[in-house]
Amino acid sequence: MAQYEFIMAGTGGQGLVFCASFLAEAAILGGRNVVQSQSYGISQRGGFISAEVLMDDAEILFQQVVKPNLIIALNEVVGTRYDKAVAPVVYDTSLMKPRQMSNWIGIPMTEIAHELGAPKSANLAGLGAAMALTGALPLDTLLSIAERKGKPDVAKINMEVIRRGAAAAEAAGGGN
Repeated sequence: MAQYEFIMAGTGGQGLVFCASFLAEAAILGGRNVVQSQSYGISQRGGFISAEVLMDDAEILFQQVVKPNLIIALNEVVGTRYDKAVAPVVYDTSLMKPRQMSNWIGIPMTEIAHELGAPKSANLAGLGAAMALTGALPLDTLLSIAERKGKPDVAKINMEVIRRGAAAAEAAGGGN
């Protein structure tokens, strides 16, 4: 397995740090070495936030994303930061304007989460899409982490959000 690098970006309050730690936990469960970090400015809630996850079978010596395999963009606050990215950018069409770049893949993450009664779980739809597009971890590994977190009824909904995010990515022409 090669090293995988992910960036999750959006606004404070969207659970980006949770999302990154969730992915890091899944990577550890999958037997990988992991580094997880986050960056945010003065205003947390409502301001730009990004979180990064690096995973590899080998030791991770440089602990910053250099060449992301995938970027998850959850809010228009990301602006033009990733417009020139080479990696696929999975963005939330529920909250962001359509993008014309060929590497931008629109997924209705917030809509998926709302349909299931869990609006704060849109980030997990993005993770499901990321795994479907990159194959960095089996979807079952993410699902097993979701199954452990929270009350059983919440876990069940979060698992379905992840599944639907992955299915939406595959329907959008991606999928590994």
